[in-house]
Formats: sequence, C-alpha cells, structure tokens
Amino acid sequence: MKRLVAFFVLVAALPAWGRGDTSHFVDKLSCDSGPYALKLPDTYDGLRKLGGLKGEKLLREQDLGAYRARYRDLLFNGLRLGVVTYSNDPEKYQIVSAEIRSSQWKIAGPFRQGYVLPARVGDVETKTIRSGSTVEFSGAEDTVRVRLVGRKVSVLTYLCVPD
Repeated sequence: MKRLVAFFVLVAALPAWGRGDTSHFVDKLSCDSGPYALKLPDTYDGLRKLGGLKGEKLLREQDLGAYRARYRDLLFNGLRLGVVTYSNDPEKYQIVSAEIRSSQWKIAGPFRQGYVLPARVGDVETKTIRSGSTVEFSGAEDTVRVRLVGRKVSVLTYLCVPD
C-alpha cells in the first residue's frame, strides 16, 4: 500500500518537475522597498493616473472599526494592480498584487516584461533556470513570480502583504 501511495505522489509531482518551476528566498525582496520594489506614485490619485485606466473594480470592503479598507482592482493596458485603500486616509494605498504583461511598464525594479531575466537575483544565479518555467523569488513577506519564455520574462506577478 505504501508503494502505491508513493507512486501516485510521484506521478502527481511529475508535471511540476517537467515545467522546471522553482522557488528561491531572496533576502531583500519586498514590494515597497529595496532593489526589487515596485516604483509607483506616492498617492492613490497618482496611481490611478499612472496610465490610461481601463477599469476599476471594488472587490470587497472590510470594516476595521474607525475606518474601512477597500480592496480594488485597477486595470491598465498590460498591467493589473490589486490595491487596498483606507477611508481614514483617502490618498494612502497599499499594493496587494501587480501583474505586468507589457514592456511599457518600467515599474518592477530590475525585472521587465519581454526582457531577459537578470543574471542574478539576490544570491540566486538565474542562468541555469530552465526556459518555459515559472520561478518565484520570495522575501520575508512578499513574492515575485516570473513566467519565462526562453530566458525572457513573459509575465511578472508581485504578490504583496499589506501592513
């Protein structure tokens, strides 16, 4: 019975091994500070004017007692931002996620859609990462997920933990 279970676990893991997906810890990785941070405007109004805003959707509201947190999706051409805003400070926002699918967006530290993945991310040598894979670089809280086509970045996704 144990061999049968081990066999099914092995078979289930094969697709992930075939894609070459990997995850690495990068000490200074953060969505809002350091060398890998997103470079975004200081205010929510400035964020909405980052480019031609194609859509904005309120996903949910959270009652935090003295104020409300509003989780929204902002959709631009080739960029989707997940943000949280606060009713007690209308200009303040925090990024929850960012998905970059166009090279026009130069907001992602050393990463850029359509360009070769940097040769080194933190202490990770990326030249050995297989083409066609998805690689994650995770810091203490935040993660950057990079989907590769060849050695070039196809889709770049930041997953961020708001304070």
